[in-house]
This record gives sequence, C-alpha cells and structure tokens, in this order.
Amino acid sequence: MKPEIYKIEEYKNNRKLVYLDEGTPAFCLYTKEIKKFDLKEGDIITDSTYEEIISLLSKRARERCLYLLESMARTERQVRDKLAEGFYPRESIDDAIVYCKKKRYIDDTDYAERYIASKSDRLSKRAIEQKLYARGIDKETVREAFDNAEIDETKTIRDLICRKYGDVSDIGYEERRKIINKLIMKGFTYDTIKRAIDR
Repeated sequence: MKPEIYKIEEYKNNRKLVYLDEGTPAFCLYTKEIKKFDLKEGDIITDSTYEEIISLLSKRARERCLYLLESMARTERQVRDKLAEGFYPRESIDDAIVYCKKKRYIDDTDYAERYIASKSDRLSKRAIEQKLYARGIDKETVREAFDNAEIDETKTIRDLICRKYGDVSDIGYEERRKIINKLIMKGFTYDTIKRAIDR
C-alpha cells in the first residue's frame, strides 16, 4: 500500500513535518524539498519518490550521527533516540546505525567497558549496571563487559570511606551502621562493605 500524505505541518528552521497518518510525523524536510518532491496533503507518494526521500534522509542521518559522536561516545540507543527526535524515518535511522557500527563509531561493548573502567573507582557494580541499562545497553553486553574488567569493589569501598570519613577503625556501632547504610544505598552489598570496613 503506497503511503498517503495525511498532513504537512510547519516546524522550524524552514522545515516541515510530513505525516503519513494521524500519529507522529513520518519525516521532516526543508520547505524547498517539499516543493522539489511536489508533496501535498492527500497525495499518494510514489515508490520512486519515497525511495528518493529515504535516500536523502539516510545520508542526512549519517551526517547527524557523525556530528553527535564527534563530541562524545554514545550508545546505539542514545543515537537512535537523538535521530528519532529529529524525525528521521526508521529506515534512515537503521541505515545510519548500520553504517556507524560497521565503522565502529558505535560499539556498545566498547562503550560499556570504558564506562566501567572510568566509574568503578567510585560507583558500585550495581549502580554502573543501572546506568548502562538506562543508556540502552543490554544485560548480556553489560555482563561481558564486567567479565573483561578487573574490579575490586572492596578497594573501591575502602577508598570511598577514606576520602569521606578518614580512619574508621575506632568508630562506634552507630556511626559504623550509618556508613554501611549509606554505602548500601549506593548499591554495594552488605558483605562487601563489611569486608572492606573490617580490613
């Protein structure tokens, strides 16, 4: 079934949103491109025109990806979300992601390993896991990244305690309990905390 243009709506920066149904916009084009493709509300988009639009937006999506990745590393989910915010169609987003993964500009395993290496000296494994999941990295990739990492949570806890509390060898029960509770809230396990404090 050929797509029919439901609505063309003014957007910003001399661009317009094109709807192919009553839901979210299918894609976004500059006004001059709307004229070039002769797009009008109620018209049916031919296969050749649709392919040309997707090709144009796929190239633009790749360029957008490179721009996004230039300043900082991002996960696949983060890049997909950014492209979706720009109203790129799914075909163009998929094309851009495949391109960037092939060039290794996007690599969730590498991202996870680097993130773990940079955060494991002050965050618990559980906290790091949650942050990586929130960035769209799947559990299997996170597990593999932790398997490849050399993490000593006991040392991390000791360093955190020393930085914040100094020597805790002579503290009382209540103060000790408060420290343990704060560390548990950060995602460290009771056994690991106790082992770190006992040392």
